[in-house]
Amino acid sequence: MASSEVSPRMLTAAELERKTASLLTFPSGSSALDMLLGGGYRQGSLVEFLGRSNSGKTQLAMQAALCVARLGREVLYIDTEGSFRPERMEGMARSRGWEAGRALEKVTTLRTDSYAEQIELASEMSAREATAYVSLVVVDTLTRNFTIGFPGKSNLPERQGAIGRYLSVLARDACLNLRSYILTNRVTFGTSRDVAIGGKTVEQMVSESVLLGRERTSVRAMKLSTGEFAVASIGPAGVE
Repeated sequence: MASSEVSPRMLTAAELERKTASLLTFPSGSSALDMLLGGGYRQGSLVEFLGRSNSGKTQLAMQAALCVARLGREVLYIDTEGSFRPERMEGMARSRGWEAGRALEKVTTLRTDSYAEQIELASEMSAREATAYVSLVVVDTLTRNFTIGFPGKSNLPERQGAIGRYLSVLARDACLNLRSYILTNRVTFGTSRDVAIGGKTVEQMVSESVLLGRERTSVRAMKLSTGEFAVASIGPAGVE
């Protein structure tokens, strides 16, 4: 049973180097996206997918959950918008010729309706038996509850501060417990490109931010850090 107390862990530089060298990378289910991300979703990392509605964010999130669960790993899917659809994951698996039943049993979903619930859950990940041993955590979407809890421009400093504190907790948990995090995020329409809600606060605290754009049956994924991009098809099997 997981401990009810979480204490800081100290590592020597040599220990950290060995720990980093042994990290696993989980497949995204898309060869094009895996190439863009250097193999997929690395343990200890936070990857943000941002984009407009219907750009493929939730598709990639559910697809990642399915791929990691197929490996026999535990997955936690934090749903802030009510968009999680197990039948969609089952359809993805069926279209790929995979057996979905055992994989879906490895995916635990939790609906959160406030930013306080999100922060509390993140702070207690290792202390809760149901979440202590998950390998992948999906947060879909990252900022929705924060924009509701801190509405309007007048609350922007408080909102950004709360998002920053939340991401700090996630980053610490990812590093100490070797979890991969996938965060989906909404955008606002900028003058030159769409901008994620949370802006630089989010972009600077995640391992990678990937901007998604969709055109009919294809998805364009661009790394904001380098401008590199990949194009993948999207259909019944998800993003391939």
